[in-house]
Amino acid sequence: MSSIEKFITKPPILVHSSLSQLRYLILSEGIPASSEKNQQRLRCYIWSILSRTSMEDCTNTYLDLLDLGPPLPPIYKKIKNDTYRTFQTDPKFKHSVSEEALTRCLSCFALQTLHKGKQNPNENQISTYVQGMNILLGLLLYSCPTEPMAFRLFSKLCYSIIPTYITHNLIGVRNGAKLLDICLKIIDSKLSKFLSDNLLTAEIYGMPSILTLSSCNKPLDQVRKLWDFMFAYGFHMNILFVVAMLVTIRNKILESESPMNLMKDLPDFDADEIIRLGVGFLPKIPPHIYDLLVNHLTDPNISIPQ
Repeated sequence: MSSIEKFITKPPILVHSSLSQLRYLILSEGIPASSEKNQQRLRCYIWSILSRTSMEDCTNTYLDLLDLGPPLPPIYKKIKNDTYRTFQTDPKFKHSVSEEALTRCLSCFALQTLHKGKQNPNENQISTYVQGMNILLGLLLYSCPTEPMAFRLFSKLCYSIIPTYITHNLIGVRNGAKLLDICLKIIDSKLSKFLSDNLLTAEIYGMPSILTLSSCNKPLDQVRKLWDFMFAYGFHMNILFVVAMLVTIRNKILESESPMNLMKDLPDFDADEIIRLGVGFLPKIPPHIYDLLVNHLTDPNISIPQ
């Protein structure tokens, strides 16, 4: 049994101290390799602990939502327009996750969100469905042993961790693009200027990687390692991970006559390298920019410098 497995089987003495220790184990050792099902159970358990997501009664809640049937036809049509395209070129994903599972979960989320909107009409509501949610959910279904557990984590992600990314105007994603431009300029001014001279801003090349928290990139098993880290230390790190992915291919970008073609389909990456680079960028980021990175996931009203 690995250190991380031994650790999570013991009851925590102090919650915050235990979470800190678990985060350190994720950073130092990572989630151990094992059979796919065992790794799914362990990863889902760890993600739920790190995000403080209770799995209590998740199956009954999910079944109750399923009993309500599909959401309104316009919402259901949007969902069906995307589910069949989710990771369609990844054979491991297609073998593990069915389009029906994606459709069921996204439909349940839409119904749940509509119900929340009726209960609290004066609150800023996230959307029932926006493009990109299928990718986020797809990675969770690929990483969790059951649909209800994936659905519960997906709900936590959307409602609590990245609510500004799930609004009708994607305000958090657009702010994330502005922050990506700022961080790239700080970390690699030459690459930043080259892209700017070619009229390539993050809103043009970086939106998919921002919106999907890098899960549109490949391979998926490496994306899961990025998510291990982000569940532990914060999903704001995704912006720095996207910068890291660009830096790893900077020479190819600088030499390319069509840099956009390179960046719209980033090459396979190694999660350990991207995490190492991303963490290494942190000392270069001014405190007020770091605060914006953290807050843009949940606060739609932040002011980002031009």
